[in-house]
Amino acid sequence: MPTIRLICLTAVLNLNAFAAEQVVPLDPTTGMKIAPDWELVRNHCVICHSSQTFLRQRATEANWTSVLEWMQKHGGLWKLDAEVEKKIIKYLAINYGPGSADNYRRAQISATLMPPNPYATEARLKAEAKKKQGIIQSPANK
Repeated sequence: MPTIRLICLTAVLNLNAFAAEQVVPLDPTTGMKIAPDWELVRNHCVICHSSQTFLRQRATEANWTSVLEWMQKHGGLWKLDAEVEKKIIKYLAINYGPGSADNYRRAQISATLMPPNPYATEARLKAEAKKKQGIIQSPANK
Protein backbone atom coordinates (compact mmCIF):
# COMPACT_ATOMS: atom_id res chain seq x y z
CA MET A 1 0.00 0.00 0.00
CA PRO A 2 2.80 2.54 0.77
CA THR A 3 4.22 1.93 -2.73
CA ILE A 4 0.92 2.95 -4.37
CA ARG A 5 0.85 6.13 -2.30
CA LEU A 6 4.43 6.90 -3.30
CA ILE A 7 3.60 6.39 -6.98
CA CYS A 8 0.51 8.63 -6.70
CA LEU A 9 2.48 11.30 -4.86
CA THR A 10 5.22 11.21 -7.49
CA ALA A 11 2.64 11.53 -10.27
CA VAL A 12 1.01 14.53 -8.59
CA LEU A 13 4.39 16.22 -8.06
CA ASN A 14 5.32 15.63 -11.69
CA LEU A 15 2.02 17.13 -12.88
CA ASN A 16 2.56 20.16 -10.67
CA ALA A 17 6.09 20.60 -12.01
CA PHE A 18 4.79 20.32 -15.58
CA ALA A 19 2.06 22.89 -14.91
CA ALA A 20 4.58 25.29 -13.36
CA GLU A 21 6.78 25.04 -16.47
CA GLN A 22 3.99 25.83 -18.92
CA VAL A 23 4.39 29.23 -20.49
CA VAL A 24 1.35 31.49 -20.42
CA PRO A 25 1.00 33.42 -23.70
CA LEU A 26 1.33 37.20 -23.46
CA ASP A 27 -0.69 39.81 -25.25
CA PRO A 28 1.79 41.44 -27.67
CA THR A 29 0.34 44.93 -27.13
CA THR A 30 0.11 45.08 -23.33
CA GLY A 31 2.38 42.25 -22.19
CA MET A 32 -0.47 40.91 -20.04
CA LYS A 33 -0.83 37.19 -19.45
CA ILE A 34 -3.62 35.84 -21.63
CA ALA A 35 -5.66 34.07 -18.99
CA PRO A 36 -9.34 34.12 -18.00
CA ASP A 37 -10.63 37.71 -17.72
CA TRP A 38 -7.42 39.31 -19.01
CA GLU A 39 -9.38 41.42 -21.50
CA LEU A 40 -11.65 42.66 -18.72
CA VAL A 41 -8.60 43.79 -16.76
CA ARG A 42 -7.06 45.35 -19.86
CA ASN A 43 -10.24 47.26 -20.67
CA HIS A 44 -10.55 48.69 -17.16
CA CYS A 45 -6.93 49.26 -16.17
CA VAL A 46 -5.12 50.33 -19.33
CA ILE A 47 -7.59 53.18 -19.84
CA CYS A 48 -5.82 55.18 -17.14
CA HIS A 49 -2.26 53.89 -17.10
CA SER A 50 0.24 51.61 -18.79
CA SER A 51 -0.11 47.90 -18.15
CA GLN A 52 3.48 48.02 -16.89
CA THR A 53 2.11 49.81 -13.82
CA PHE A 54 0.62 46.56 -12.57
CA LEU A 55 2.54 43.91 -14.51
CA ARG A 56 5.64 44.46 -12.39
CA GLN A 57 3.77 44.24 -9.10
CA ARG A 58 3.30 41.21 -6.88
CA ALA A 59 0.42 41.26 -4.43
CA THR A 60 -2.02 39.04 -2.63
CA GLU A 61 -5.74 39.18 -3.30
CA ALA A 62 -6.14 41.37 -0.20
CA ASN A 63 -3.42 43.75 -1.42
CA TRP A 64 -4.90 43.99 -4.93
CA THR A 65 -8.28 44.73 -3.31
CA SER A 66 -6.67 47.47 -1.26
CA VAL A 67 -5.03 48.96 -4.36
CA LEU A 68 -8.34 48.95 -6.23
CA GLU A 69 -10.12 50.58 -3.29
CA TRP A 70 -7.39 53.23 -3.07
CA MET A 71 -7.75 54.00 -6.79
CA GLN A 72 -11.51 54.35 -6.37
CA LYS A 73 -11.11 56.67 -3.41
CA HIS A 74 -8.10 58.75 -4.51
CA GLY A 75 -7.22 57.89 -8.11
CA GLY A 76 -10.37 58.72 -10.00
CA LEU A 77 -11.42 55.12 -10.67
CA TRP A 78 -15.16 54.80 -10.94
CA LYS A 79 -17.14 52.37 -8.78
CA LEU A 80 -17.06 48.98 -10.46
CA ASP A 81 -19.78 46.37 -10.53
CA ALA A 82 -19.04 43.87 -7.71
CA GLU A 83 -18.68 40.94 -10.15
CA VAL A 84 -16.29 42.90 -12.41
CA GLU A 85 -14.22 43.98 -9.42
CA LYS A 86 -14.03 40.38 -8.19
CA LYS A 87 -12.84 39.14 -11.61
CA ILE A 88 -10.19 41.87 -11.89
CA ILE A 89 -8.80 41.11 -8.44
CA LYS A 90 -8.84 37.36 -9.10
CA TYR A 91 -6.96 37.78 -12.40
CA LEU A 92 -4.33 40.00 -10.76
CA ALA A 93 -3.91 37.76 -7.71
CA ILE A 94 -3.53 34.60 -9.80
CA ASN A 95 -1.28 36.05 -12.49
CA TYR A 96 0.58 38.73 -10.54
CA GLY A 97 0.44 37.37 -7.03
CA PRO A 98 3.31 36.67 -4.65
CA GLY A 99 5.78 34.17 -5.95
CA SER A 100 8.82 34.36 -8.14
CA ALA A 101 10.86 37.49 -7.64
CA ASP A 102 12.13 37.33 -11.25
CA ASN A 103 9.82 40.07 -12.44
CA TYR A 104 8.65 42.49 -9.78
CA ARG A 105 9.06 46.06 -8.73
CA ARG A 106 11.85 46.74 -6.31
CA ALA A 107 11.04 47.53 -2.71
CA GLN A 108 10.57 51.16 -1.80
CA ILE A 109 13.80 52.97 -0.95
CA SER A 110 14.10 53.99 2.67
CA ALA A 111 13.51 57.71 3.24
CA THR A 112 16.92 57.92 4.92
CA LEU A 113 18.56 56.89 1.64
CA MET A 114 16.62 59.29 -0.56
CA PRO A 115 18.21 62.55 -1.71
CA PRO A 116 16.72 65.84 -0.54
CA ASN A 117 13.50 66.75 -2.34
CA PRO A 118 14.29 69.63 -4.72
CA TYR A 119 10.59 70.45 -4.91
CA ALA A 120 9.98 70.76 -1.17
CA THR A 121 8.33 74.00 -0.16
CA GLU A 122 9.81 76.25 2.50
CA ALA A 123 6.85 75.51 4.79
CA ARG A 124 7.38 71.77 4.43
CA LEU A 125 11.10 72.11 5.13
CA LYS A 126 10.32 74.09 8.30
CA ALA A 127 7.80 71.43 9.40
CA GLU A 128 10.33 68.64 8.79
CA ALA A 129 12.94 70.53 10.82
CA LYS A 130 10.44 70.94 13.69
CA LYS A 131 9.70 67.20 13.56
CA LYS A 132 13.39 66.41 13.85
CA GLN A 133 13.66 68.75 16.83
CA GLY A 134 10.64 67.09 18.44
CA ILE A 135 8.64 70.33 18.46
CA ILE A 136 5.82 68.70 16.45
CA GLN A 137 4.91 65.06 16.08
CA SER A 138 4.39 63.25 12.83
CA PRO A 139 0.90 61.68 12.39
CA ALA A 140 2.39 58.20 12.92
CA ASN A 141 3.67 59.18 16.40
CA LYS A 142 0.44 60.70 17.72
